[in-house]
Amino acid sequence: MVKEKTKRIKYWLPPLLWMGFLFPLWNRLLSRPFLYRLNIKFWNWLIEDISFYRTGLYYIYLRRFLHVVAYGLMAYLIYRFFKDGEKQIWKYSWAAFTALITIGYGCLDEILQGILRSRSSSFLDILMDALGTGLVLLGFFIAGKRQKRK
Repeated sequence: MVKEKTKRIKYWLPPLLWMGFLFPLWNRLLSRPFLYRLNIKFWNWLIEDISFYRTGLYYIYLRRFLHVVAYGLMAYLIYRFFKDGEKQIWKYSWAAFTALITIGYGCLDEILQGILRSRSSSFLDILMDALGTGLVLLGFFIAGKRQKRK
């Protein structure tokens, strides 16, 4: 009984912690001013005479990349929760629930960011969240197909 509860915590706690970390109302690390200043400092350190335009462009790429990675990780953790230690790698229902939760959370995140002054909301961010989710689910799908061949 205790072992089963510990096993369940092992699968549901990581996605909840990650969702909490990404939650925009208290995460100042992901705020626009903090990330932007960090981006400028990094590029000025790396390339002394870099233009303001180029640092701004790299900042946009950084933000999009972080969305793909953050929501890809969330999709991995949520899929792992549904998988619950089973040997089978792929199941369409696990993927559907994972996509629904992850992309739904991304939409909620963008709505809440639209309310905050230090954050901005963008439909493109939702697309990047969906891309990260899709890439992880594609990885599980391919691994599941390979598992069936063996």
